Amino acid sequence: MFKKKPAIKTLAPLRSSDRRKIADQIIQQYKLQLPEAPCLTTENGDSTTQTTPTTATIRNALLPENTQSGRFTTTVGPDLQPVQGTIYVGTHPEGEERVLWVRLEQGPGTDGRIYPTVYTLWSNPRLIPLLHTQSLVMDKLYNGADLMIPGLTNGPPFPEGATKNAVVAVADIAKPSVPTFVGVCEVDVSSLGQVQGLKGHAVKGIQWHGDELWSWSSTGSPGQSAPESLSGWLSTPGDLDQAVNELKLEDNGEDEIGQGEASDDAALNVEETDAPEEPQKEPTTKEIDEAFFRAFLYAIHQQKEKNPSEQNHGLSFPIQPSFVISNLITPFLPVYTPQQAQFYQIKKTSWKNVKKFVKYLDKERLVKSKDRSGGETIILDVDFNDRRVDMFEPYKLPRKAGSESKPSSKAPANAQLGESFNVKTIYRPSGKLTPDLFPPLANTDINNYYSASDVSKRLNDYLSSQQPSIISPSNPRIIHLNPFISNKILSSNSQADLAILTRGTVMRDALLKRLLDDPSLCAPYHAILKPGQILRDVKPKAGALPKASVLIERRTGSKVVTRLTGLETFGVSPQVLGDELQKKCASSTSVSQAVGAVKGLMEVLVQGDHRRTVEKVLGDRGIKPQWIDVVDKTQKKGGGGR
Repeated sequence: MFKKKPAIKTLAPLRSSDRRKIADQIIQQYKLQLPEAPCLTTENGDSTTQTTPTTATIRNALLPENTQSGRFTTTVGPDLQPVQGTIYVGTHPEGEERVLWVRLEQGPGTDGRIYPTVYTLWSNPRLIPLLHTQSLVMDKLYNGADLMIPGLTNGPPFPEGATKNAVVAVADIAKPSVPTFVGVCEVDVSSLGQVQGLKGHAVKGIQWHGDELWSWSSTGSPGQSAPESLSGWLSTPGDLDQAVNELKLEDNGEDEIGQGEASDDAALNVEETDAPEEPQKEPTTKEIDEAFFRAFLYAIHQQKEKNPSEQNHGLSFPIQPSFVISNLITPFLPVYTPQQAQFYQIKKTSWKNVKKFVKYLDKERLVKSKDRSGGETIILDVDFNDRRVDMFEPYKLPRKAGSESKPSSKAPANAQLGESFNVKTIYRPSGKLTPDLFPPLANTDINNYYSASDVSKRLNDYLSSQQPSIISPSNPRIIHLNPFISNKILSSNSQADLAILTRGTVMRDALLKRLLDDPSLCAPYHAILKPGQILRDVKPKAGALPKASVLIERRTGSKVVTRLTGLETFGVSPQVLGDELQKKCASSTSVSQAVGAVKGLMEVLVQGDHRRTVEKVLGDRGIKPQWIDVVDKTQKKGGGGR
């Protein structure tokens, strides 16, 4: 749900009455029991009350007293359908300010319910039923996939509360007491007698560890890493540990395990030829260490090969630990079967966790790392020129059964730094002007597009070819009217045309201006050419070149924002640009559907007036100042714009 960054409006503190009301709604929605304090009798005969949670303490545990709320908008699915709702931000004891709850109110898949985030689940054990799956499947869930029925583990039986439409949590079987995924049951999981051989969705994702809601913070600090273990979630730890030890992962063939939003179904299925017939021997710790190190080298080598001219070869710094594992390690591990997936885990390495692994990479001078408050270690830079990266020889990776989704050829490539554009404005003549001025060609014929100079040359050739001559002998700029000019070019009933018809002459420049300004005569088109491209390589688009818009406006009170739209015209990814501006402007940014624009066209919102930085960043991508329209709405009327 929150794979894309939501646009969050200004937060406002919740009134005490509203906080209690919302907390009571949560208690009712999740059917939480409010225990009564039993009366106990001491040996002396005195009655005492046992200390148990009260309604007030439960409310505070769910919604702390410092809770704030704010509206948000985001888009979901391949069609970028808008979703709106409310987030509730607060701080649990000894924690940071995070999004604790989210209410989905408008858009596809919304039902008005209040959903907990993983931060709430880490502080409120057994709030919702807990399901489990394999580590390899969890990696898919973190990328926006839904949990399929064959991916369920540690059952049957499954929790009784995991019925259809129930809100549930999902944990990695390697860390069974730590929920890192929140979703809604698509089927009655509690009634399943088996999972192998079944197909279909089990849990639809709402929020998870690593998504944009998890990473949001009012201070700009990264999301909190999941703890290694939590108390209270497992009612019978011994039974679950035994289940983990006895768990046998079988090759499911063509069974579905995780299905992504686009083309990620059967992503974990491998060809039968890749799977060994006999159980494999567990690799040693040294072999697992080497596999992780080589996977990182493979990822950097491939990043460098595929993005040779992009800044940092397409990587965005700083890199979070979760990104290292999910994007730079797991896809490049030699894991060909689900059985092997049990062996190649960070916990089975000599480092035991991501932090120590990153420290090792730093020691090897492959990366530059830094410790942040909270114990998290991030990567600030990567040495792409390291000899081990340049000399790396790629090995065969596991093949996915589903074909990888290829980007549409119609979509513009993301504009790269230092890239230059050449914008050509061209015209396509209408049938009125053929065959007198232009040859009769099909609309799809690339030869039927003309530059302004071509139109001028065609007009001059026509005027010079007329017999008797229609060019004034005393002044070649004056043209005498003939039937073609009078009926086809000057065909309107405007006062100016009537005056020309009455006079019987027209200026040569006025004729050319009429041809270029009247879309019914010459329809304007534009084409953006990259270095090495010619007009035949691209498809011209109707209309004049739309400019990239930079709007400076005042929102609530004295708050000023910079709003960017029209980036897609130049092949600039709004999400990538938003991430870059967040660093260069040292300000919060958001990317959302542009208001009033065609669905799919996005806008980037930056807090503060950063027009100069924006113009420089766009200029670095080859977008010239004349293609950028800067409007300042914070000025009073008559105060000027740019």
